Amino acid sequence: MIRYCVNCDEERTLQVERRRQSLVVKGEHIEFEAPVLVCKECSEIVADPDYDDAVLRTAHDLYRARHGLLTSSEIVELRRRYGFSQRALSRLLGWGEVTIQRYEKGVIQDRAHDEVLRSLRDPRRVLELLDRGSGKLTPAERERFRARAQAILEQESSAWLVREAESVLRYCGPDLYNGFRNFGLDRFTGAVTWFATHVERLSKTKLAKLLWLADFKHFRDHGVSITGATYARLPFGPVPHRFELLLGLAVESGAVMLVEESFGDYVGNVVLSRKPVDQGVFDEKELAALEFVLKRFGQYSAKKLSELSHQEAAWLNSAQGEPISYDGTRRMRILDSPPNSPHHGRGHDKGE
Repeated sequence: MIRYCVNCDEERTLQVERRRQSLVVKGEHIEFEAPVLVCKECSEIVADPDYDDAVLRTAHDLYRARHGLLTSSEIVELRRRYGFSQRALSRLLGWGEVTIQRYEKGVIQDRAHDEVLRSLRDPRRVLELLDRGSGKLTPAERERFRARAQAILEQESSAWLVREAESVLRYCGPDLYNGFRNFGLDRFTGAVTWFATHVERLSKTKLAKLLWLADFKHFRDHGVSITGATYARLPFGPVPHRFELLLGLAVESGAVMLVEESFGDYVGNVVLSRKPVDQGVFDEKELAALEFVLKRFGQYSAKKLSELSHQEAAWLNSAQGEPISYDGTRRMRILDSPPNSPHHGRGHDKGE
């Protein structure tokens, strides 16, 4: 590439190099490396509109990232997700027709516009805007974009259901009722999958008790629970708060499935794993707690585990339906007493 070099005052051959850049964006110094055009003779940077725009966009995107704003590439990706042109998206939102174009070229959006753009990640928000009939889109454009958003919603319905449920289930903050850990659906689903993988004919009642024991065991040893679940006092012993919903979400995610089986005179659901546990979910101490519970209680029936839980002060001192505090873990005899029988191989639930 041959261009005029101001420093040499004549045409020179240029080459692309990565150079350290430092720009001030909204009063903040931003330093980074970026490709620039350099004169081969004098090694000075030669101005070029395309490269200069790229440098400025990089600086602005780094500023955006610092302040939790969508970057220009993220806005492009969001727009293309639904097949919007820059003008169509601006019209849908009721903004100036070149607003999106400016943001994608590097102009930093304000916080209010950023929140609007972020909301479009949810296809239901896009469908809502399209159904309002506001903006300047043609009927044909609306139908085309609506079909695309609807297809995305159908494809991602499970993921959005899980996100909504997790936000509902997230408590105000770590405390003695969640083991000083914010609830994590991925951790809860991982623990469910782990026990479903290692215990044969795992009933829902037994699963609830194993989860309780694992969370309380880890809390006693390390001062924090594994899943962040809250456990309520129910007639058959401790059960995770909103257990049916949580288990349904684990099924919805494809991690486990429920199969009806006979337990003597009763018919109940058995929890079966459908995919391997994500090895990155738990650390060594958490896995040790899960192994401890499996080894000690994996062969106990759901009925036996319920009976043992009824002997614990944590259960006895809680009102029916009320949450059980993790505070009493050091007094849990069930975690101290030796198992009634040695554990061999995989656990087997003998009753619902």
